[in-house]
Amino acid sequence: MKKIKNILILSCCISILSGCWDSNEPERLIYANGLGIDYKDGKVIVYLQIINMRGLAKSESGGDPSSFSTANVGKASGSTLDEAIFNLYHTSDRRIYWGHISFVIFSEEAIKTGGLKYTADFLDRYRETRYRIFFFMTKDSIKDAMLISPIENVSVAFSKLSDPDDNYKQSSFIPPINLREIIINIDEPAHQVAIPQLKLTEQWNSQEKKKKDLLMETVAIISENKIKAILPKKMLNGGRWFNKDFVRDNVTIFPETKNDVFVVIYDKKNKITPVIEKNEKVRFDIRMKVKASVEMLIKGATRDQYEKEIKRAIKKEIQTTYQYTQKRDIDLFRLSEKLYRKNIKAWKKVETNGRIPLEEDTLRSIQIDVEIQDTGKQRLTPIFEGQRDKGLENQ
Repeated sequence: MKKIKNILILSCCISILSGCWDSNEPERLIYANGLGIDYKDGKVIVYLQIINMRGLAKSESGGDPSSFSTANVGKASGSTLDEAIFNLYHTSDRRIYWGHISFVIFSEEAIKTGGLKYTADFLDRYRETRYRIFFFMTKDSIKDAMLISPIENVSVAFSKLSDPDDNYKQSSFIPPINLREIIINIDEPAHQVAIPQLKLTEQWNSQEKKKKDLLMETVAIISENKIKAILPKKMLNGGRWFNKDFVRDNVTIFPETKNDVFVVIYDKKNKITPVIEKNEKVRFDIRMKVKASVEMLIKGATRDQYEKEIKRAIKKEIQTTYQYTQKRDIDLFRLSEKLYRKNIKAWKKVETNGRIPLEEDTLRSIQIDVEIQDTGKQRLTPIFEGQRDKGLENQ
């Protein structure tokens, strides 16, 4: 009798359990991958990229390879960003899930009307979004940029927009910037944000036709909801040596000669030290250590000549970039932050709106130490005739 009574009690308990009746099954959701924001005629225009999450599965698990690189882009407008997004909801077949959104593209007009700070605040507050959302700007069509599929037949979730870190590790020229870094750069000295600028090109071809792709070789400097400048590629060369997540990139040496070659620089370490002079003027000493891989050799050139030329090339790039940005009141090397971190008393004396004055001679010294490690695959042989490979000295 007691056993029957326990069974009845258990049955009653099971009958009142709610279970998962209010959960959302993954296959019933629509996944947002990218957001585009434009501004025209007093209206905010929103573009939303939707991707097929099956592209993330392995082909042997039953995914359809033909659908991996496909994406759909929706468009809606409104008086505010929130209104435009809700107007887009009205045309959606299913609930849109924002937890996988990975990038935002702004038009130039959207930036000028304060869209960067508003969007960063909006994404920071929304419960589904994460901080690994990358930010870009373009003067070209946002819709066309969002409809570009990866070169290979891989998921759009692994495109240059969705996952720029992998491309950056191979050539550390323009660092991607995510939501967390945007918030920090806006709120802390010197209140300037460097956002990669996208350009639509046709540098790749498929068997059928030319293929559109995205080029990133310029940067928009944004401060106080204004675009201070668009830095061209040549003027960004010196800035890459101060990217904290720098992995590797190349530099040309012996320029303007028939023997100009390039070397790959990696394992970069730098230190910027603020110096307070007697007149309370702030200047900076830069010390940098790099390792290099020589890809091409000039007959008769010595190791010392190579190392001296690498030092000269990197130093010239730093000086050129600094002079260009200093004249435009751009603190690309984040010198204001360096002083703020290391000597806040001195920073308070000279700062204006979080930035310290930058003059032509603010960089007091630039010292670069170079160590040539190898010649690519030829690590087991001496690099230069009659000299021992430094990579073998400790073996």
